[in-house]
Amino acid sequence: MSAVVNGREVDAAALCKEIERRCPGVMAWFGTHTFRWWALMWWGSWRLVEASTPKDLLTAIESARSRRPAGW
Repeated sequence: MSAVVNGREVDAAALCKEIERRCPGVMAWFGTHTFRWWALMWWGSWRLVEASTPKDLLTAIESARSRRPAGW
């Protein structure tokens, strides 16, 4: 599966695996219909985050992790 990031065609599956490697417990994917990058993560509750680029997705994951989990 490929995607276009900053005008370049990239291997979306490889980028998702890299995001998952950097963020244990996260499942990442590229939406072939939305053309957005997505991640599902558990942080006190399930959280779905999305972004327009893989870099922005990493930022969104870190931002979600910096907020206190639900119930704490």
